[in-house]
Amino acid sequence: MLNCGYGHGYSVRQVLDSVQRVSGRSLTIREEPRRAGDPAILVAKADRIRALLGWSPQLDDLDTIVRSSLDWEAKLLREPW
Repeated sequence: MLNCGYGHGYSVRQVLDSVQRVSGRSLTIREEPRRAGDPAILVAKADRIRALLGWSPQLDDLDTIVRSSLDWEAKLLREPW
């Protein structure tokens, strides 16, 4: 198994803040306590895929990743498969 990741992570709150910032829209956010068994931090370690395949992520900035994702979703709405 190979994980694709950056070796660092973002919190859900950071991702939601980025979505709001990049989209220019406010989200209705309801915060709840962490569920039993949820890890405090979960980060993909990509050392193996880097070593075996020479892979590295093209995007490493959260706002850029969110922009790319929002653009992809908009394209799917305009041009469904």
